[in-house]
Amino acid sequence: MESLITEIKAEPLVTETVQHLASALDPTLYYHSPDHTRDVLRQTMELAQADALESRDVLLLAIAAAFHDAGFLEQRPKNEPIGAQMAVQAMSDSGRFSQSEQDLVEQMILDTQLVMEGPAQISNSRLSPWLLDADLANLGREDFWDQTSLLAKELEIEIGNILPMTRALMERHDWQSPAGKRLFAAKKASNFVALETELSKDKGQ
Repeated sequence: MESLITEIKAEPLVTETVQHLASALDPTLYYHSPDHTRDVLRQTMELAQADALESRDVLLLAIAAAFHDAGFLEQRPKNEPIGAQMAVQAMSDSGRFSQSEQDLVEQMILDTQLVMEGPAQISNSRLSPWLLDADLANLGREDFWDQTSLLAKELEIEIGNILPMTRALMERHDWQSPAGKRLFAAKKASNFVALETELSKDKGQ
């Protein structure tokens, strides 16, 4: 895996995209920031490693992770199709990826969009589960409250007003990769209990 990580760190489609986001993203994107992209990239690779995915698949996941929020460079709503097309164009221009690989990365990025009814996210490609779990990994991690606060700041709403939305998201969300279920399910459950407790306090005031 070390050699693969070295290869991905040297992949221009990954490194140059992350660098571009760091210099060009709106600084008021407190949650969907360059740090988030770097975190999703790291988490995606860790999940893929935990489930022993093939190296080419890990590379494709890394490219999708790097581009998954690149559409924010142009607009906030419905940014996923823009980022997906950026990734496809970059892969095509490089001449190193097949059409099927480009289509796969495109679908992975499109799948990161939250669905308004039913499941919070839906995997429509064989590799989407690992990217989707990395994208929402904070729901099942220690930084849950920190990330929720950053999202509230980005949306310019009070933290108390985002908690019901967060609860609704968590109720509709489920981990999609084997590694996601193993690594995040228990902490997500405890985060949800803490969230319910906080909402109960707000009702009591």
